[in-house]
Amino acid sequence: MSADWTLDDVDAFAARAHHGQRRNVGDDSAPEVPYIVHPRAVRDVLLLEHPDPSLHEPWVLATALLHDVLEDCPVHPDQMTAAFGSNVCAAVRALSKEMREVDGATKTDDQYWTVLAQSPLVIRQIKAADRVDNLRSCLRWPRERLARKYLVETPVKLLPLVVDDAFLYATLADLLAQLRRTYP
Repeated sequence: MSADWTLDDVDAFAARAHHGQRRNVGDDSAPEVPYIVHPRAVRDVLLLEHPDPSLHEPWVLATALLHDVLEDCPVHPDQMTAAFGSNVCAAVRALSKEMREVDGATKTDDQYWTVLAQSPLVIRQIKAADRVDNLRSCLRWPRERLARKYLVETPVKLLPLVVDDAFLYATLADLLAQLRRTYP
C-alpha cells in the first residue's frame, strides 16, 4: 500500500498539532520540554531499538508519532484520516482514551484497556513503546505520582498485552524493576 505522505509529513503534522504544548517531565526542578519530544521518542523505540523490522513500516511509525494527537490537540479524526488515511487514524483512535474534538468520545479506563486487548499486536506494541518512554522519564526526573500509577497499572494491564513481544516485555519489566528501586 503506497501512501501519499512521508514520515517527515507526519512529523511536521504532529509538531504543528502539539505546538506550544510542553511536557512536564517531573517536579519544578525538571525541565519542561516541547511535547513533540515524547511522540518522537515513542517512534524511536520502535524504529531504533526494536529488532522487528515490521515495526519500521511507515504506518506504524506514523501512528507512533500521532498517538497523542486526537487526545491532546484540536485535531478532528476526519482531518487525520484525510491527511494519513483511515488505517492510521483507526490505530490512533484505538490508542486514545478520548478525542478532544469529538463530543462524548471518551473511554473509561476499563473500556480503554479492553479496546487495546482486542487490538492487533502492533497497536499494543505502540502502546508499550509509549509506556517505555513514560517509564524512562519517571526514572530521569522525579515523577512519583505517575511512577506509582505505572507501577500498579503496567504489570496488570500492559505486560499481559505484549507477552508475545519478547523485546518490549523485557524492556518494560526491566524499567519496572528500576522504578521499584527508585520508588520502593
